[in-house]
Amino acid sequence: MMRRHIPITVAALLALLAAVLLVYQWAGQPTVLRVAVGPPGGEDARLIGAMAQSLARGHEDVRLRVVPTSGVAESAALAERGKADLAVVRSDVGIPAATQTVAILHRDAAVLMTTSPALASVPDLRGRRIGIVRNHDANKKLLGTILEQYEVPAASVEIVTLGQGEEAGPALKEGRVDAVMVVGALTAPVMTETVGSILRAGLHLAFVPVGEATAIARRSPVLEALEVGRGTFGGTPPRPAETTATLGVSHRLVAQASLADSTISELTRLLFVTRPAIVGDVPLANLIEAPETSKSASLPLHPGAEAYFDGEVETFFERYGDWFYLAVMALSILGSAAATLVSRAAQRSRARDMALLRELLAIVRASRDIEDEETLFELEREADEILAVALARAGNGAIDNAGVAAFTLGLDQARRAIAERRALIQTGHVHPVQAADRQAAE
Repeated sequence: MMRRHIPITVAALLALLAAVLLVYQWAGQPTVLRVAVGPPGGEDARLIGAMAQSLARGHEDVRLRVVPTSGVAESAALAERGKADLAVVRSDVGIPAATQTVAILHRDAAVLMTTSPALASVPDLRGRRIGIVRNHDANKKLLGTILEQYEVPAASVEIVTLGQGEEAGPALKEGRVDAVMVVGALTAPVMTETVGSILRAGLHLAFVPVGEATAIARRSPVLEALEVGRGTFGGTPPRPAETTATLGVSHRLVAQASLADSTISELTRLLFVTRPAIVGDVPLANLIEAPETSKSASLPLHPGAEAYFDGEVETFFERYGDWFYLAVMALSILGSAAATLVSRAAQRSRARDMALLRELLAIVRASRDIEDEETLFELEREADEILAVALARAGNGAIDNAGVAAFTLGLDQARRAIAERRALIQTGHVHPVQAADRQAAE
């Protein structure tokens, strides 16, 4: 019986091993997330590209695949349509409704610069020409928000588009613009290029404060009040000479809300763990920070990122402990059921073996009362059939060595009894008691 079940047991173990290997292989595959970012060559694209390369080199469980876009507007649109798992967006351009914040990549300040002492405040910009450096549509809208606060009609200001920060100095020196607005991180290349361009043109650099930035940000959660600290751009005297208030926006990495919390928790961890490794190539990485985690935050935070920031990331067994418990229970039930089936099968097999042995014993008893050789031949044929069945069961492993020995002994006894009875019949010696019983029966 045990031998017959060995192949089944081996097959079950091999199937279980194959299943475990498949699960291990599936679980070991990295999660690849598509991240929309642009424009190509921009600070955000370089930052995400460096992060993606670092994660690939480290063979991390979460990887990034860059989806190039023309800018933050297209990145947001791709995320809104579900064409990207992640996107780098600007808070005032539009955060897709289906996404939630993972991290703030950097905060950008709207810095108004001029060379004219007459432009000391935002209201002084009325009737002036303002050059906007890069991302003209979004920055033009941001400038309109600033002007609205001071009741300066947008139509009273002429907008001049400047492609790069290097154009700011010549434009101011030639009188094509009266002021320049650049939006970016204070340490970003676009900001230092703009300031450097003005200084190289030999112009005196002054900053136009947005003193009511806090009030503006209070009305619009996608904006925030920032400060340009004294001496941010170096110089003697320092530039600016005093800390200057201004309006700002944030560039955020957002993720689809449907992504698993565990995946985003791991991604968030990797953002901060790999940051030191790429800051040498992309200094902007040093500005990555955690967003506000309070429940009252105006821009929603992904639960996976929130769990990481709050130190509440679940371990593997915490996440899947219930499933393991259910699996163990299921395996226990299946094991008990299998053991019961095997036990019942063994009992039925033993019952069949005992039935065959009882038939052999019946042949032994019956052979003592036989008076003709034809009936003895019939008993001998039955014994041979029992032998054939026993040998077949032994070949299948249903009968062990002890069982085979029992059948061998039983068959020897049956054959010996038949042979002895045949010798008596052939010599004519019939037991008297048997003869009397036979006459009585007749």
